[in-house]
Amino acid sequence: MERTIKTRVLQALEDLSRKNLEKFCFHLRNRGDKPEIRTREVEKKSPVEITDLMVSKFTAVRAVKVTVETLRLIDCNQEAETLESKTKACVDTGDPIFRKTSDGKLNTKPSQEAENHAARPFTSKAVKGASVKMMRPEEVEAEAKAQVLSEGGDPGNDRLVLSRYVIQFGKYKGQNFKWLLENDLTYAALIVAEHQRERKHSMIQSPHMAHKDSLTQYVIAYHELSEELRYHHAYLRAKQRSLQPGQEGMALLGFGAHRWETLQGLYESKDLDKISYVKYLRRMESECTPGSKMVDAIRYILQRDQELAAAGTAPSRPFTRSFCRGPRKRKSNRTSSSRSVQGKWRRTGSKTQQTCLLRF
Repeated sequence: MERTIKTRVLQALEDLSRKNLEKFCFHLRNRGDKPEIRTREVEKKSPVEITDLMVSKFTAVRAVKVTVETLRLIDCNQEAETLESKTKACVDTGDPIFRKTSDGKLNTKPSQEAENHAARPFTSKAVKGASVKMMRPEEVEAEAKAQVLSEGGDPGNDRLVLSRYVIQFGKYKGQNFKWLLENDLTYAALIVAEHQRERKHSMIQSPHMAHKDSLTQYVIAYHELSEELRYHHAYLRAKQRSLQPGQEGMALLGFGAHRWETLQGLYESKDLDKISYVKYLRRMESECTPGSKMVDAIRYILQRDQELAAAGTAPSRPFTRSFCRGPRKRKSNRTSSSRSVQGKWRRTGSKTQQTCLLRF
């Protein structure tokens, strides 16, 4: 593989004009990343020497990435695309390219491609009572190896082969494991967390369970998903606890910035940001997707609102201008004395009366 990569990189550099090769070496020296390339290491060097240097500095696989990036910096886009296409099978180790948010964090939301795939008619719920044929583990593996071979890859690379396993169930049936991690991390982590919990109580080796074993093996190899897996294990434990009578509020919210919060904790919080979020959820009652986690959260919030209304009380909320509106002022000729009496009544009134004034 290394020999093939070195040959392709060398061809790309030999196709450059003398001027473009000088530009290439200039950007190579000024990458601003380690390992550094010194001027004397590339100055007046031939394409062969520069290729050997990059492979020794970066490893063969990374040398391709650096070469492609540098070619694009000097506007040799056609050469970059050619090199990328010719080395694709060699540099693909089966590792997914994780999507990141603008602030560099892992993007766990479904991609647009994932949403489009999940919305397709044949990936929606199966016809009730229809049997779903599952391929046997050896069939899935054979198909994956054939796919790797067709791409020019190494069928002896276990992770590469595993990345090409085709999903046999759910809304992404027909896509492969690598695609799943690149397009919907949350779904992948939830499936693996549920399977790991199930495996604690069952060692059945059905095709379905064996397939999820393979997915689990692929997913847990990436430390980037450890936090997401930890969250889903916590979510499932909380969900189980919330099924007990009177414990509905113990379920985790499960989405958004407050996904680690329990429904009860979120509802009863005096934190202004969380209070604002509860108000937002109330407004979303008619707009959320049926069967979603948001529906469960809104149902709990409205149920708590009804219980408090029936009891003649309201949720405790600190008074701030940002989210509470006091009683509308009326024009009056009352003396300052009467206003003072009213203010005294407000300060000494019952807790219920004061709370009702702050009800929103």
